[in-house]
Amino acid sequence: MPSGTRGPRTSFLVVTFGTCGLVTLAVSTAIAHEDDWKLKLLEPAVLAEPYRAIEGGVAGETFEAQNTLLQSWLPLAEFSTGATSGNDCWGYVSASGREYAFIGLSNGTGIAEVTNPADAQVIGFIPGPTSLWRDMKVFGTKCYVVTEGGGGIQVLELAQIDSGVVTLVGTQTAGGTGNTHNVAIDVASGFLYRCGGASNGLRIYDLNANPTNPPLVGTWPDRYVHDAQIVTFTSGPYAGRQIAFCCSGFNGGSVQTGLDILDVTNKSAIVQLGRLLYPTSAYSHQGWLSEDRKTFFLLDEQDEINLGFPTRVHVIDVSDLVVPVYRGTFTNGNAATTHNGYVLGNRLFTANYRSGLRVFDISAPTQASEIASFDTYPGSDASGYNGAWSCYPYFPSGTVIVSDMQRGLFVVDMVPQVASWEFPQGTPSEIDPSGRSLEVGVVAGEGFELLPGTARMLLTRQGQGTTAIPMSPSGKDLYVATFPAMECGESIFYRFAIDSADGQTSTSPQQGAFSAIVAAGVVDEIDPLETNTGWVIGAPGDTATGGIWERVAPIGTTAQPSEDHTLLGTQCFITGQHVQGQGAGFNDVDGGATTLTSPLLSAAGLFEARIRCFVWYSNNAGAAPNEDSMPVLLSNDGGATWVTIEVVNQSPGAWTEKVYRIADFLEPTDQMRLRLVARDLGAGSLVEAGIDDISIEGIDCGDGPNCPEDLDGDGFVSGSDLSQFLGLWGTKGGAADFNESGQVDGADLSLLLNRWGACP
Repeated sequence: MPSGTRGPRTSFLVVTFGTCGLVTLAVSTAIAHEDDWKLKLLEPAVLAEPYRAIEGGVAGETFEAQNTLLQSWLPLAEFSTGATSGNDCWGYVSASGREYAFIGLSNGTGIAEVTNPADAQVIGFIPGPTSLWRDMKVFGTKCYVVTEGGGGIQVLELAQIDSGVVTLVGTQTAGGTGNTHNVAIDVASGFLYRCGGASNGLRIYDLNANPTNPPLVGTWPDRYVHDAQIVTFTSGPYAGRQIAFCCSGFNGGSVQTGLDILDVTNKSAIVQLGRLLYPTSAYSHQGWLSEDRKTFFLLDEQDEINLGFPTRVHVIDVSDLVVPVYRGTFTNGNAATTHNGYVLGNRLFTANYRSGLRVFDISAPTQASEIASFDTYPGSDASGYNGAWSCYPYFPSGTVIVSDMQRGLFVVDMVPQVASWEFPQGTPSEIDPSGRSLEVGVVAGEGFELLPGTARMLLTRQGQGTTAIPMSPSGKDLYVATFPAMECGESIFYRFAIDSADGQTSTSPQQGAFSAIVAAGVVDEIDPLETNTGWVIGAPGDTATGGIWERVAPIGTTAQPSEDHTLLGTQCFITGQHVQGQGAGFNDVDGGATTLTSPLLSAAGLFEARIRCFVWYSNNAGAAPNEDSMPVLLSNDGGATWVTIEVVNQSPGAWTEKVYRIADFLEPTDQMRLRLVARDLGAGSLVEAGIDDISIEGIDCGDGPNCPEDLDGDGFVSGSDLSQFLGLWGTKGGAADFNESGQVDGADLSLLLNRWGACP
């Protein structure tokens, strides 16, 4: 079809099995899914005319955009007049290089060609079981479609898609229930993984054996898996191994929600390598690996609407697959609910319901910044379950598609950036009081020329505003930014900027700034309670007759935890171990108080010292629910005197993080102790308590003011020190290598000049 010409829209359903000819496809009604609140809150489909940029004019609605350009918009009715909602999307590139988009609909799968993104054309529709949820992935010339509506796996043949022919060639129903929530494919190994559906974990199929009717070759039923990414590692200790990263949990994924890392190489003997239950979790929904396979970006679907957080992405260090480490979150400050995200290069593309497509620069994973967006849901960015469902950024052309529940398929282009930024050493969250240097990579965007001498760090300090500090060239596309000497404990913000020849400025991050604390180090000493390090059970005045504190691997009840909080741990302190077969009130706290006291904890010399721990408390059952409470006390003299720092009275039924800033209550010393008093003082409350993973944390300011630039030791940085420094120029390390880079160079000279004058 010539460019700019709209041909006839073709809808098709060709189902062939051998020589049986055309077969009628039965369409079933969806079985309720754990996410059925989406059905209750579902808004009607938006009726609009399609928009194609090649035809001119304007779209039927105004969509806010940043560094993106709308090329085409195909509403739901363009694919099927019976579609009441849209869901997931994926892409395919044919052997000729033409690009195609798939979008899941309430009643089937829509297909469009997006080779010319400004002239997207619907080429077909494959009916399927009715459901709000549908997902698809591609392997070879096959597209595999699943749904919560049942029916197993639909197999679509794409070999003739350039001729407008897509054929439904089979349906695989082996593996129990026909319901499936998501589908994942490891294209390197050729195995397909059905995720979820009823209470299922993973169901695994071999596409190499028979891509049209792949046999079931394994299952992992230990936990419900909502979504997963499976990759074959090509280097490192797991080279050749197939590793699954699963967003999972119990009770449909809502209990003990988190990340499971599995070795699925042997489908009949799957091995759990690591597991992470991340803090402030609500529902582990979906996530994706960084391209170096060291970081997993996890999107929690319910922490915004249920817990009141802004749009967040959880950052998990998976460089050690056995011991994944939680690194925190990043946010754009928006209120919208996160849903699906995919990594391409140093960018994370996310579909966040009412705020649409959001693109983040993840060069610094824990301090990622939003660099582009396209809002498919005009008028509101509130949390909720309408709007953008998913996105797909992997077309070779750079085209990005976004699927929207009410508005269908959007085809957008990314607008070229003035420059791209990289941080080979990361973006530090701690800056030594004596200062430090940081290597920064800056590459001009396509069609842009960067002005020499304009690279700079913008440093914001408390009470001192923002200062532009020039960066020194350090090789092709590399610069060195130098932090000056600053006061320990000071909170700072920093970002980077460079100008182009046409007067534009590129900054990183594009919005906001990186944050850091000035410190010689951060102390974070954790006691996981796997051994007793000096905890004391009992205190004067204790009268409890049952539920006395003890350190055990807990046996769960409706009031008591079923496992400790420590990843790969088993032990914690709880109030009375349960006995299998007994009621929930067996061995809970009865008859008065039972006290648990920590060993000595040292907070001496720490700036902003805090005690952090995870506490379990339950008091919302029994004959007198919510009638008791648990005081938490703190001492700084070894236990001679105590102050109450909290009275716990809520019953969340989960391990809850507690953080206490010591200076809010007492002067930090090396004689700190924490005490918990669980008590049943009234009539018949069911009281259970626990504690695990207690730590002292704070900022270490080192040995006081530090002045390494005072090379002659006279208390001043002056010409004498400069003379000595120049005599050491170019040497490898030594006293003049102030930033410990291994080379005495311009970055060290900047530190010396910034320190000029009397040492602090």
